Amino acid sequence: MSIQLPEADHELIRGVCELHVHAMPCVFDRPFDELELAKQARDVGYRAILFKCHHAINADRAIALRKLVPGIEVFGGVVLNRAVGGLNPDAVEAAISFGAKEVWMPTLHAANHIKKIGVADYPKHRRAKELPKKPRKVEGITILSPRGEVVPQVHEILGMIADANVILGTSHLSVEEDFALIEAAKEAGVEKILVTHPAWEAVSLSIEDQEKMAEMGAVLEHCLNPCMPFGQRYDPKLIADAIKRAGAEHCIMATDFGQWYNPHPIEGMRLFMRLMMRYDISRKEIDLMTKGNPAKLLGLSLP
Repeated sequence: MSIQLPEADHELIRGVCELHVHAMPCVFDRPFDELELAKQARDVGYRAILFKCHHAINADRAIALRKLVPGIEVFGGVVLNRAVGGLNPDAVEAAISFGAKEVWMPTLHAANHIKKIGVADYPKHRRAKELPKKPRKVEGITILSPRGEVVPQVHEILGMIADANVILGTSHLSVEEDFALIEAAKEAGVEKILVTHPAWEAVSLSIEDQEKMAEMGAVLEHCLNPCMPFGQRYDPKLIADAIKRAGAEHCIMATDFGQWYNPHPIEGMRLFMRLMMRYDISRKEIDLMTKGNPAKLLGLSLP
């Protein structure tokens, strides 16, 4: 299936680097696979795409995707959920060896996710294959000890991320964990810290906290997903306000799409760009947040 864009948006989309999108293979059912989406993104002019998978290292299959879809940079990473051993340095080492571009802290297995959402799952998602029994009960993961200190294995992981100069994603941690993680990451020499969808309901960072994190050297990953009708219907104007407060130089824009109930990710990116322009984010700032800043995080030459 080819993606048709309005003529006026061809140049707007050309050169986009999407850093947060989901596709099959996945435990959850998705409307397309990584190969299909990579081809579609290339054909509309995307420069790069970073796929996120909640249950497996996907940096290895990105190697094959780059050969199958020349003309676009395709990357993966690893999310430190229970399926890869949680806060597991061995999983990080393997992912980096495969060329991972981002190491995400826990998502649906984060203690904060379970506290806020109620389950170690996404209730609105359907599974690609239903299990004969209910999924196993998952103990939530926190990066902090009972004394409130970052646990040793996270320090080891941060050292690996710093050495490889890849992205650290905060994922679904609590605000307290986020601040502790950013501080520890800076001390470890991590240069690329990405605060994952700060507006999403399980993260829900205030604009003031986002501004503080930007001042600490983190980049804010604003996603359209929270604003959608089947999501929390977050006011996109609040995202524009957060961008203005922190500065576009400290932000990127992504979709976090790849669900049956949301638009196609390419249409989502186009819509997100137009929405932000509607709320007085300039075209120059849009290009910085969708092309320049993401390219820098991926280690690509600046456009």
